[in-house]
Amino acid sequence: MAGFATSSREGLLSRLAACMVLLSCWTGSATAQNLGRFEGELVLRALPDGRNMELVRPFKYIDSRGVTWPVPAGTRVDGASIPSAFWSIIGAPYTGRYREASVIHDYYCEARSRHWKAVHKVFLDGMLTRGVDKIQAHLMYLAVYRFGPRWDFDVDACFCKGCPACANPILRRVTKYTSEYKAADFEELRGKLMGGRFTLEQLEDAADYQLNTEILKPR
Repeated sequence: MAGFATSSREGLLSRLAACMVLLSCWTGSATAQNLGRFEGELVLRALPDGRNMELVRPFKYIDSRGVTWPVPAGTRVDGASIPSAFWSIIGAPYTGRYREASVIHDYYCEARSRHWKAVHKVFLDGMLTRGVDKIQAHLMYLAVYRFGPRWDFDVDACFCKGCPACANPILRRVTKYTSEYKAADFEELRGKLMGGRFTLEQLEDAADYQLNTEILKPR
């Protein structure tokens, strides 16, 4: 009986191990499938002003959730949706692995036809699809989330930090806003990211508080 019990335990452990291998394979496969994809060749023509670029052909991105982000031919982009203070991190606009994602982000920041959060998030999505290092991609995402343009959004004018959700929040509607770069704010976000103790959502909350403080501070 003892031998039978041992054999049964070994068989169970073997089956469990096999299941873990299958689960691991499935998880890896799902992660790969969750990447988005760019469609069409990105062809940019430099314009005479030396700054703007024009799309020669239509270009689009299907993000990891299956949402399509088309950019028509003839669109002019200038990289301004990524604050210039961060060009030293990623290089000049439209270079390297950021190029395709930055074109999508630039166009929708100008068009403002979709929610500002979704537009910044698709920049992150596109960077990860292009193989940008995860930490670097999150850092650049936080940069545009904090200092890039926002439109049609509410600021929590209760002006509190870390308290329970207000039962009756006071909101101020803002049509459009782009923050000036503040090195101290960015370094705070960078430190929290590199510390590894905060989720991306918590880092977004920290960035939101910084921005609310900026918008609502007494003049």
